Amino acid sequence: MLKAINVLIFVFLAILPFGQLTRLPFSTNPSAHLYLTDIVVFLIVFFWLLTFFGKKKYQLTPLAKPIFLFASLAFISLMVNLKNFSLNENTVAFLYFLRWIFYAGIYFVISDLKSKFKWLKWPEFKCYLMIVGSAIAVFGLIQYFWFPNLKALEVWQYDPHFYRLVGTFLDPGFTGLVLVLTLFLIIFAWFEQKKKYLIPLGLMVFTALALTYSRASWLVFLIGIFLIFLRKKAWLFLLAIIFLSIFTFYFLPRPAGEGGKIERTYTIYSRLENYRQSLIIAKKYPLFGVGFNTYRYVQRNEGFLAEEEWQVSQSGAGADSSFLLVLATTGIFGFLSYFWLWGKALKESQKNLLVLASLLAIIIHSFFLNSLFYPQIMVWSWFLLASFKVKENK
Repeated sequence: MLKAINVLIFVFLAILPFGQLTRLPFSTNPSAHLYLTDIVVFLIVFFWLLTFFGKKKYQLTPLAKPIFLFASLAFISLMVNLKNFSLNENTVAFLYFLRWIFYAGIYFVISDLKSKFKWLKWPEFKCYLMIVGSAIAVFGLIQYFWFPNLKALEVWQYDPHFYRLVGTFLDPGFTGLVLVLTLFLIIFAWFEQKKKYLIPLGLMVFTALALTYSRASWLVFLIGIFLIFLRKKAWLFLLAIIFLSIFTFYFLPRPAGEGGKIERTYTIYSRLENYRQSLIIAKKYPLFGVGFNTYRYVQRNEGFLAEEEWQVSQSGAGADSSFLLVLATTGIFGFLSYFWLWGKALKESQKNLLVLASLLAIIIHSFFLNSLFYPQIMVWSWFLLASFKVKENK
């Protein structure tokens, strides 16, 4: 059984860079999506549970209690609101709840098995994540130069990006965040090993990040970089990164359309409106929210999604802030438990600078996009929290 889990984790990492390309035909309901990665995660956690129940003793991981608490409150929010939705809508919401449960289960699997498989331990696992992130950068660059105009994807309700690197995630924001996390891995690998190949690799990933034109990703990259070099006191390296960023900003191509304008303002106003709508919903359902992952249906009922697009909109199920989404869907109790979960994660990650910078980037990014619930980013977070070595990087 353990060998099967080991192979499945490797398979998961191998297919992770393919993003939206792993989507499978699941049902006639356009609001429900199933990915190959979901199936692999389910099998990993399921097989691990079979071995787990045969154990006499298991030591709880540091984040076990907040994970269990949030999962319980999310489930309660669904039960409280059962009567407000149809059977089909409740089924879809429950399936997405199960997805969150199984992806969070990866945290327990890696925490338990990293002592049994060398490649799951911190030094080796960092390298595998770096390879995954670099592959995502390569796929993104191929898309940027070969398929720069994505207007055809409007049929599937994706944004019609023009000359923006969106990669296999088909979204520049989420792709940008993964590239930021990859750059952090490369930078730490350089500090530890000083391997020459890391320089061109880092420049390639940085170029891919720049071409996303994702300001949220640029912001968290600079915040993370400042934190890393402040703690390491590598001031010359920090100045070099800042100079490179300024140079990139001024000489980055400016394609036609709003998406290629770093100074664009329309997304700011649309995001503020999105926040307002989330708070309206949260105010109406303060205690237990509208039900975990029922947000699409509530937006439809409130008139925030057009009748012709509420089922197929790629962003209809989420808000532009992960924490506001939690507040609206699970109420104040779910919000506080979720806040405790990530607050404790940040506290634990202070023992390792790379993990701290990565989690801080993910959490800040989640104020602009629903990053904490995006499957590939969600599982990246669990990987980091489960595999990192308890040692301060000095």
